[in-house]
Amino acid sequence: ADFNWKAYLLRYPDLRSGNIRTKQAAAWHYTQKGHKEHRSFAKIPILLRYTACQGLFNQMYAHLNALVLADYLGADVMLPPSVYRESFSKYFSMDLKKNEVKWTPADTGALLDVDAIQAHYAQKGIKVLRTAPYESFPDCMHPQDAFPRYDMPDVHKDQIVRLGDTYLQSMHIWYIWDRAAEKILAKHKQLMAAGHPPNTSVVLDLPCPFLSIMTLTCMDAAQEAATALKFNKTIVHMARTIINGMRGAGIARYNGAHLRLEKDAVDWARILGGFKKYLAEYARSFAAAGFSKRKDLYIASGLLSYNASQEMKDMLTFLEPHSSVQYKEMYLPADMLSSLNPEQEALVDFLVLSNSDNFVGLGSSTFSVYLREYRVLLGHARLADVFVDTSRIGTDALFERCTHFAPLDTTAVSSWHKPAL
Repeated sequence: ADFNWKAYLLRYPDLRSGNIRTKQAAAWHYTQKGHKEHRSFAKIPILLRYTACQGLFNQMYAHLNALVLADYLGADVMLPPSVYRESFSKYFSMDLKKNEVKWTPADTGALLDVDAIQAHYAQKGIKVLRTAPYESFPDCMHPQDAFPRYDMPDVHKDQIVRLGDTYLQSMHIWYIWDRAAEKILAKHKQLMAAGHPPNTSVVLDLPCPFLSIMTLTCMDAAQEAATALKFNKTIVHMARTIINGMRGAGIARYNGAHLRLEKDAVDWARILGGFKKYLAEYARSFAAAGFSKRKDLYIASGLLSYNASQEMKDMLTFLEPHSSVQYKEMYLPADMLSSLNPEQEALVDFLVLSNSDNFVGLGSSTFSVYLREYRVLLGHARLADVFVDTSRIGTDALFERCTHFAPLDTTAVSSWHKPAL
């Protein structure tokens, strides 16, 4: 049988603790020592399940972290449902007494191209399963405890082991790998002792794994996972429609900005010194990015998604000195947009912004930081993106450890080359 190095390292923590962590090192150990010691490399079937919580790119980072861990473990993966907020007009807070936002589950395919993800991982011998029916959906306001609750007739509760403490934990890949492997191996031995067949799957359940892994410790795997996470084809087509519409209007090249001015993000403006100070920081970033009237500006904002007409007028007044403004509502009919949930609408904007020359985003926004990384994968230099300084919000250090998945060289271009829109 072919040597299964991931199963070999999963079975023997002494090898991992001895810094044997790669395919080459595992194969060398087996041929030199492991074979004589009658060590096994038989695969332990593993199914990794998890929950994706809250906003669009919190969900994408949860998927990315889960796929990275599954790759290290050689585990199959069950994709969770996507979730969406009812509107950007609701005030969001992790303080449950103040929070107005409710999260509703939807099909995974509402945001992702599941067929493409399955095809990618099939080449690695990893099965990516579509979401099974669930008994009830976990509470997205408690992501640290949001373990999946699937109703799978072929999975008995004895097969399930939980790996808690993942949400925002920023773990070195070796640490979370070891934690998961320890749980899996113990459960596997327990199942064997109880007389289950050797091919009985261990089901590893995680709550929301958002920013659970320090991607700086596993950049190749993180880049592969991000490359595999293809988006819903209908949403991609809508973004192309906007880009082609702008081209038809004579706008072949444009800059982009992610303007987080909606009600659900009001706390950020408050922390940064109030709304006027917040806009002044945006203006400073626009100048740093070289925005001018010579090039149109495509903006991503949820304001038009909930008829915030006065706020939209105020925003356009603010933008007027900087550039002529474009936005999706100018190019997509209202009935088409009304068929989308708010996360899908945000994904349309994301894809149009990925094609912009320069981009201004918000340092505390996962939408902005994921877009920066994605743009590098498309071939944009990191220097093309400028972020509003949000260091007072307190996410910078965590994001620096956990959000990167593209080459860090400021002038580097990724070798993966996703097709541009």
